Amino acid sequence: MVAAEGRMLVFSAHAADFCSRAGGTIASYARKGWKVRAIDLTYGERGETGSLWRDRSRIKVEEVKKTREAEAKAAAQILGAEIRFLDFDDNPLIVGKRRMLRIVAEIREFRPGIVLTHWIRDPLNPDHVATATATTKACHYASAPGVSLDASPCGYPQVFFFEPSVPTNDLSRFRPDTYIDISEVFDVKLTALKELKTQEMLPEWYTKYGELRAFQARNVAGGGKEIRYAEAFKRFTPWVGQAFP
Repeated sequence: MVAAEGRMLVFSAHAADFCSRAGGTIASYARKGWKVRAIDLTYGERGETGSLWRDRSRIKVEEVKKTREAEAKAAAQILGAEIRFLDFDDNPLIVGKRRMLRIVAEIREFRPGIVLTHWIRDPLNPDHVATATATTKACHYASAPGVSLDASPCGYPQVFFFEPSVPTNDLSRFRPDTYIDISEVFDVKLTALKELKTQEMLPEWYTKYGELRAFQARNVAGGGKEIRYAEAFKRFTPWVGQAFP
């Protein structure tokens, strides 16, 4: 049972990642009253916007960023989430000390109970790995009183990793242990994905993966037969309680 009025922060390497990997979960939590914010570290202007570069050979990078920003904002609005852009530049995404402290500041300001981000292994997309590494480190630093005295420390959130690169994520050794049933909001996710026109393959890919993860949720994880679409996650922070979840 999801408690109402919590806070979820989603760290996305590129403009579309928060929606494609966790859009259904975001929509579901937002519908239940949670405040959800996506943080795009980059616009994916170099690594995930090939169609714009091919179609318009003389397009400038700032134009690409504006296009990606508009798409991501439209998708986030449909899901019911806020969105911010850090514009760290992608391909490669490099997170040094200054940028790390910026991520720490975002965590401390929002004070999330749950953080979602990329899986820590993705040989096909180093930017995803950089984001996962930076996010998990920043969650630690955000809870440390001696780090960056311009904002008070916050508690360590629950952290979950979402899908690595699809449809080839088997190379990443991603073995999910948590499935979220998104059947009731899959239409919302699909509508949001269609706003990400620069990556027109996303609706097809993530419909198939939604069905695949639902199959696993039903038949491997013991979920109900009514699950038609699901999103998969790997827990980073351990479970603590008086009973198994």
